[in-house]
This record gives sequence, structure tokens and C-alpha cells, in this order.
Amino acid sequence: MNNRLISDLIFSWVILLTTVNSFAASQKSDTLSTATIDQLISKQLPAVAPGGVVCIARHGQIIYKKAFGKANLKTGQNMTEDMVFRIGSITKQFTAVAMLQLIEQSKLSLTDTIQRYVKEFPVKPYPVTIENLLTQTSGIINYQAIAHPNPAKVRENYTPAQGVDYFKDEPLLFKPGAKFDYSNSNYYLLGYIIEQITGQSYPNYLTEHIIKPAGLSHTNYIGSGQTGNNMASGYSRFDGKRWENAELQNPTILYAAGGLMSNADDLVKWHQALMQGKLVSPSLLKKAYTPYRLSDGTTSEYGYGWYIRDLDDEPTIEHGGSTDGYQTDEIYLPNRDMYVVTLFNGFEQDMDWVVLSNDIARLACGKPVDLNVKLDENLLKQYTGTYIFNAEHQLIITCKGNRLFVESPNPKDRLWRVQLHAKSSTRFYIKEARLEFEFSKDETGALNTLTTYNGSKKDADWKKKTPN
Repeated sequence: MNNRLISDLIFSWVILLTTVNSFAASQKSDTLSTATIDQLISKQLPAVAPGGVVCIARHGQIIYKKAFGKANLKTGQNMTEDMVFRIGSITKQFTAVAMLQLIEQSKLSLTDTIQRYVKEFPVKPYPVTIENLLTQTSGIINYQAIAHPNPAKVRENYTPAQGVDYFKDEPLLFKPGAKFDYSNSNYYLLGYIIEQITGQSYPNYLTEHIIKPAGLSHTNYIGSGQTGNNMASGYSRFDGKRWENAELQNPTILYAAGGLMSNADDLVKWHQALMQGKLVSPSLLKKAYTPYRLSDGTTSEYGYGWYIRDLDDEPTIEHGGSTDGYQTDEIYLPNRDMYVVTLFNGFEQDMDWVVLSNDIARLACGKPVDLNVKLDENLLKQYTGTYIFNAEHQLIITCKGNRLFVESPNPKDRLWRVQLHAKSSTRFYIKEARLEFEFSKDETGALNTLTTYNGSKKDADWKKKTPN
């Protein structure tokens, strides 16, 4: 495996999935244990948000829907099942479907370049296509990651044209199609292109061509004023201790990359409208649900607005959404025709919301979710040391008390010191990325091999550096 793939695959920080340790469940695959799911959520919710709504549908029928915790901490208002949340990047699939509708109407093509619709977008060293935007392979920097923006372009409110102008002059990070790199700029551009083609604003197009045809009564663009009293208040927690009122992101900044709000019922309706071919043809939807093939022949884990992943080796089509005050997730398991939605009114940086969402999906499928694994400090100390793949890529494992940590000394790998959580006595995961780590003995019986996994796929073997 070459150095670029190691860096790209192992240390890719995107909306992610991982595993968690919680409760043991032994169920038949066709049985839903609501009490076990209730127990799991009740225990894990305090780490995730003040409140939340969880909904599970099978074959289009809701089989579980419950609200937990508080919608408003100041008033003590309880969360209810019909509460509305900001859904963040789940918005991207709405934008993607809007583009697919225009493709079906022959108003654009996947191979068209940006400049065909956005004349003011500078020509780059390589052409950037509509498909590059949809698949997050454009090389255009995420506008939220620009380190030193032009002060003259910084505003409190943006028109779509001003938003595009904010990042359009930034150089490409790589040749389009060469790699996957999650960037909100891609979907901001797609929203602007929708406006250029249709002559409608992005919110108006969605309302007329997606929201109304799908029968969504609680889905709107943020700032439309249609929240009523049904919006769950958003909270953030950065110190790991207390929830504070979130400073919500401006909708003109989120735009087509994350500017929608919705509720559990509507997201189930949205999914069913797609499955029933109400919004786009099954053939195009299938393409949206297919991982993009990169220029080197490998596939990414992203289609058109959805991640294509797996949960314990079972295929999933999914996406998460995270904005100030809210974190949401949706997971579709096509082999079971099961759709899981989680909506939380809290933003926290440990990714516990993703962990909880995945375990809810496991329980919904009748899969076991393990008890908390507690390991002896003496065992953990045996794992400590520096593990080497090559001179450029190293992993440092340290132990403090009964907690194990991992970090990379190479800043390009973007893996700062984070805790390893035990899945078993030899296998660990981190909450910040879709990575797992397994310690094992080599052929001599020495405990000096570390294997990393990107999701369920083996990524690389690392050898423990021997002391001088």
C-alpha cells in the first residue's frame, strides 16, 4: 500500500461511523426489542444531547418512534416525536436529487464543467465537472476550512453568488477525480447551479419540485419562518460538562450544503418517496447510491449525496448532519429495507451521536451490542510504544491509568492524540473517525503488531519499534 493511500484512507476526517460499547442484546433478526433500544438511548443520550427523537421504519412502515429528553432546557419542555431539527449535511441528498431531476430533464449533464453554468468561476488547471461536485472529488477546498480568507469577501449574510465568490479563487487541492475529499463548497456550488438553470431560488425549487411532491409538511429551508413552536432548541457542549445555548450558523452560510430543517416523520417520507420513484428514476437513484470510481481505479465511499458504507459487514446507504446545536443521522440498510433516523438537539465533538446511531441500527437489526469492556492497566501497558508502517507514517500508543491513546507524529496525517475505546481485549476504535485498531502477536509470539481497519476493511499492518 503506498504512502498516499495510507494517509488518505487511515486519516480521512469526514462524517463518520464507528462502533460503541453498550448493552448486550441477543435477538432474532426479525424481532425489534423496543425495551433494549429504550435502555440504550436512555443511558447514552446524556453524552449526546439534551434530547432527541429516534425513528425506525421497515418496508416503509414505522415500527419504532420515540422522543427522549428535553427540547428546551430553560423551560423544561419535553422533547416530542414531531419536533423539528436542523439536519445539516443531510441537506446534500436533497441537493443531489434536485440535480438528478435536472439531468433527467436534459437541462445539464454529469460531464458538464462548472463554468458552463457559473461563468464567473475561474478556469482551473483541470476541468471540474458536475459529477466531481456530487461525488466530493472536485479538489475544491471546503469554504469553512480556508485559513486566511480575503477580508473583503467576509460577510454576515451571503447571497449565493457572494458565497461562491468567497472560495472560487482558491487553488484546487488535487486533480479532480483523483481522490475523495468532503467539501461543503461542492454542494454550495450545486445549489447555485440549480438557481442558474431554473431561474428559481434554491429554497423555492426544493419546495416546488421535492418537498411538496414528497408530501413533506415539516421540511423547510432555515430562515423561511415556518418553524412555528415545534423547533427543538439547539445546544452545544465544548467542555464536556454542561450544555449551552448554541450560536446557530447563518443559513446563508449553510445554503445547499446544510440549510434544511426537518423531523423524523418527514425524513421517513423522504426516503419512501425516493424508493417509490416519485422524485427521480430508479436508475439515477441507483447511480446516486453507487460509490464513485476514482481515477486510480479504486472506489470512494461516496455516491451522489450519500455515503456507501457498511455496518458490521452489512451494506448501508447513509449520511450524517452536524451543525451548531444539532446532530442528525440516517442509516438505510437495503438488504433489510430498514431505515433509521436519529435527531439530536446537541452539538458535541466526541462523535457520540454517531456511535449511538450505529448501535440503534444494530439493535434494530437484532445484532448484539457489547457490554462495556474494562481492561486491566497492565494489559494496556503492553500495547504502548511506537508502531511503524514506514519512516513517514508512525502511530504512538500511550497509556494513562486504564485509558489507551493513539496519535501520529506526522502533522499531515491529522491524527492528534485521541482515546482508544475497547471493543474487546485486543480490538479498539476511536470516536473521531471510522478507524479500528487491533493488537496481535507476530509469528514469534511477541505482542508487537498493530493492524488498522478503515471501517471493516483492513488497511495496514504496523510493527512495533524495538528499543535501542
